[in-house]
Amino acid sequence: MPAPTAPDPDTLDKMKSLPGRAWVSIALVLGATLLNAFNDNLLKMMLVGLAPKVVSGALGENIGVWLGAMILLPFILFGPLSGYFADRYSKRAVILAMLVAQSHILLLAGLCFHLALGELSIILALGAFFLLAVQSTFYSPGKMGILKEVVGSRRLGFTVGWLQMVTMIGILAGLGVGGAWFDKLYNEHGNPWMAAAEPIWWLFGVAVVAMVAGFYIQRTPAHPAVKYRHALWWEHFTHLKESLSYPPMRRAFLGNSTYWFVASMAAAMFVDIGLALYPDQMVGGAATASSKMTLMVGVGTVVGSLFISWVNRRSLQLGMIPLGALGLAGALFYAGLTPVGTVRFDWALALVGFMGGCYMVPIQTFIQDTADAEKRGRVLASMNLLDSVAGVLGVATLVALKAMGFSFQWQFWLLGVLMLVATVYIVQLLPHYLLRFIALAIVRSIYKVKSVHHERVPKDGGTMLLPNHVSYVDAFIMGASCTRQVRFVMWDALYNIPAMTWFVKLCGTVPISPTRAKDAIRTVAAALKEGRIVCLFPEGQITRHGLVNDLRKGYELMARQGDAQVVPVYMDGLYGSIFSFEGGLFFKKWPKSLRYPIKVYFGHPIPAKQATPEAVRAQMLALSAEALMTRKEFESTDNGDKQQIIGNALRLMETEWVRQGETLLCLAPVSSVIHQTLVAFAEMKGRVRVVTEAASVIGCAEQSVVAVGDASLHEKLAGVSEWTRLGKYAMLWADAQYPVSEDITIYRGLLHSQTGALIATCVPNPQMPDDERGLQMGIIPNTYGRLLPGYAVKTVAEGLEISILTPQNPGPVILPGIEMDDRGFLMPVGTHAMARGTEAERVDDKEITVVPL
Repeated sequence: MPAPTAPDPDTLDKMKSLPGRAWVSIALVLGATLLNAFNDNLLKMMLVGLAPKVVSGALGENIGVWLGAMILLPFILFGPLSGYFADRYSKRAVILAMLVAQSHILLLAGLCFHLALGELSIILALGAFFLLAVQSTFYSPGKMGILKEVVGSRRLGFTVGWLQMVTMIGILAGLGVGGAWFDKLYNEHGNPWMAAAEPIWWLFGVAVVAMVAGFYIQRTPAHPAVKYRHALWWEHFTHLKESLSYPPMRRAFLGNSTYWFVASMAAAMFVDIGLALYPDQMVGGAATASSKMTLMVGVGTVVGSLFISWVNRRSLQLGMIPLGALGLAGALFYAGLTPVGTVRFDWALALVGFMGGCYMVPIQTFIQDTADAEKRGRVLASMNLLDSVAGVLGVATLVALKAMGFSFQWQFWLLGVLMLVATVYIVQLLPHYLLRFIALAIVRSIYKVKSVHHERVPKDGGTMLLPNHVSYVDAFIMGASCTRQVRFVMWDALYNIPAMTWFVKLCGTVPISPTRAKDAIRTVAAALKEGRIVCLFPEGQITRHGLVNDLRKGYELMARQGDAQVVPVYMDGLYGSIFSFEGGLFFKKWPKSLRYPIKVYFGHPIPAKQATPEAVRAQMLALSAEALMTRKEFESTDNGDKQQIIGNALRLMETEWVRQGETLLCLAPVSSVIHQTLVAFAEMKGRVRVVTEAASVIGCAEQSVVAVGDASLHEKLAGVSEWTRLGKYAMLWADAQYPVSEDITIYRGLLHSQTGALIATCVPNPQMPDDERGLQMGIIPNTYGRLLPGYAVKTVAEGLEISILTPQNPGPVILPGIEMDDRGFLMPVGTHAMARGTEAERVDDKEITVVPL
């Protein structure tokens, strides 16, 4: 059965998890890559062990030089051609062809050793090794290019890290196993030809199995539009020039080649260090010492690649590049300070490998992700060409340094200086990525941020994110949850503060002026037209009662003029953190836990012309309902009635209506939904007491008692002595049949009698700054209160449709004759204007939303 075709990268990025076939394909590519690296180096070690024993003269003495030249030569000779094949044909087809070629080349090498024709067999085996290097040259752009086509962009950084890891494991295993295997067989049988041939026969068998397994890799698209030209044979530097013409790609190429310059020079240094430690060739030990140093760097690189794969598991983190460069510089300086041959020196080399992996993997991921699909093969081949040239220059530089008498210490230090210069250069190029990475690392150490439906955010193009505004860290939470770099909007008065200007500029913040609304709209629209993703908080203020406030309309013109997609966002779990107004205070409270769990839900993109406040608010509310349904408290029961009680309590937890230390006086029957809801809420909130007898509140602090009851609340409240002194406020939760009132001394709530769902409630008006009074009303006459979080709402002909009540009861329920205004207040149809007229005068001069940094 033919392997299925992989979905396109954009589709893969939108998937919550990769299909099983994609994981199988990646596993097969990684396995083939490990085997390819292992085979190259094992055959190399067979020749290193065999040639000095069976031939004399330059061929036997300089076998290492011949092998080194044959590894680099194919990348220089056939680089453009290998890129053409990876671009023109399916990368899966290229990989399969190279797996077939690998098995035939190993068969040829085995025959060369088996025939034992003396110098002729060694020459033929060198030819086979050259063919295997050619095979690697053509395999390289195929293996790297197929990753994005199988996993997409979002998971590319993670996969590239694994690719680098298995490549290094294959190299180390080939070098280590090859020499030991040859020596073991030679010592047992005394026949060097057989000692070299037997491992190759085993490799041939494994290569045949790998060739068969390769057919299960997913099919990837070919590009017939890419035509063959004879000039491909000599267009080596033309393709390289084309790749370097794009500034970001040029910088990435230079960064990657810098790594290979350092790696090649260091690898050659290890040979010299081994000879210096064991100068007596009759005793031996130099090769073992060199292999050990290579092993330590390799182990560090494997661990570094795994670490960077974990860091890049959500998205590519370019901020790791300058940190990796700085770490590599420090590791090289440390290696220069440490005496060679010591345990400390081994650990220094492992650190060099670790930081090298952290530096190299993000660069290679960026190159693979940025290259056009039809040119990716040629781009990767050009990268290999430049890396090969850098490797040659690294070895040549070492020869020059040795001729000038530089010690090992100074050689390491000069490499450290090179990486230090590279660090300064990279920081100047990527300052915002570095700061973003550090800031998000701090945020993620405090908050456990999980993105939900992040695939809904358009991969490119102008996009406006419109989240609810809960705390002072909302901007950082949004930055941590979105895979694209998010730009925020800030008042120019804050932007121009000297101590902040440098930071906000690096972060790409968009400054606007509240006194020049048209300029503000043009500024944000221009950023959107450039294809940026801009975040605005449409409420214009941090919620002080936990509920979503009315959405200002300033964003509409920005989105329309910027021709942007609008994505509503709901941040769940932030109310209650130290940076929110929970408890009536910002900051002045202890965190409830470290790694405070936060979920960020992304809505469906809305075209700018359709992104009205009503449409955006509807999605926000639906996302809040989806978020509430995932709360672990629901897992304790499958009973529908009990789940409704839990849902009521969870929704009340998201509002500022009762604070710790206060007492709830329940004036409804113990068996009622009201009483059960209050008990469940008190257990979740902590330090809140629920009592049912008026006598139980005697001795409470003044204005620390909240009375809650049903339609009989007025009568029962009259029987509570000292209510005037003790009472903070009273709440009446009843069905819509109980009429609303002008009296705001009794807070009203809407309790659906059939389902027991507490849908809305009034809350105390929060304390506001003098210039913001009236902006966040918690109670208004003639209303049922504000809609609680966790419900999806839609206006229908019959009234208001409320859905997603509990996991067991998604609804909907219809509230006939009820409407909701733009602030979330529920009221009888026709009383909207009256409610507006009786509330405190609102401040309407801030239609643009800013980030409160």
